[in-house]
Amino acid sequence: MNQEELKPFFPAGGNVDENIDILDVQATSRDDVLVGMAVLPLTTAQQKIVIYQLTLSNGEYDYRAISASCPHQGADISRDVLKPDGNVYCSLHRRPICIYSKFNQAYAVVKHDEQYIIAKNS
Repeated sequence: MNQEELKPFFPAGGNVDENIDILDVQATSRDDVLVGMAVLPLTTAQQKIVIYQLTLSNGEYDYRAISASCPHQGADISRDVLKPDGNVYCSLHRRPICIYSKFNQAYAVVKHDEQYIIAKNS
């Protein structure tokens, strides 16, 4: 997905006190979605996460990470599509999960070489 398809653009809303390494990052069947493992804020165990890649109008990429488990009933959302309204809709119950919308709690991700990191808030 690119920024022309997703309007307006909102910065990542998830709060992170320190950088978090994303481990075992793997491609999916979609070019704009990766999966990996990380210990997200307010958790103590590694869990599967989804990384969404948005192509910005200047050609750069914006990455966002969220838990791969829907907060409603834990369905795996890693195959669900990011819609132009900035939400991923869980395929189990159609619950919207904010990634790029105004109230998103997705985490900003930076890529250094082949390493993905959930970025500490400035």
